Amino acid sequence: MASIRKASTEGTRVVPENTLSFHLKRAEQAIVTRKAHGVRDLDLTEPQCKVLGYLTGGAAKSCTQLSREALVTSQTMTGIVKNLEAKGLVERHPSPVHGRVMLVSLTPAGVDRAAAAKSFSEGIEHGLREAMSESDYTQLVKLLGRVADLARETRTPGTE
Repeated sequence: MASIRKASTEGTRVVPENTLSFHLKRAEQAIVTRKAHGVRDLDLTEPQCKVLGYLTGGAAKSCTQLSREALVTSQTMTGIVKNLEAKGLVERHPSPVHGRVMLVSLTPAGVDRAAAAKSFSEGIEHGLREAMSESDYTQLVKLLGRVADLARETRTPGTE
């Protein structure tokens, strides 16, 4: 840890493997990759799973609403929805409030597939948690929360 601080404070070349962001991204990518491999067996992509999750619970949403939740463009979301529609997992229907707006909702097959994807994802999360001691897990969550808080608060040198 001291070597990371030393490298960043002395202006020496920062080796990516010595940065916190490298390790956070590496862990995130490993989890996302593991989930992506598993949902392929469900004939889904990770973005499609997210959309199914956003629609779980019966809420019909427009592509615009879904794109905001997923942090993608409306065009990207339209493509994802079209692919899900072609698989029979979602359907589009006119909004009762706004005639020109089309709402997207899960079909019965979509409800089943969303549940399977959620179960798979939760299994991965559970497996990761079980692989750690309770104190390690608690400490990791606490430290990640602290990193998030510090990242919002910390000023970049020379930008004051």
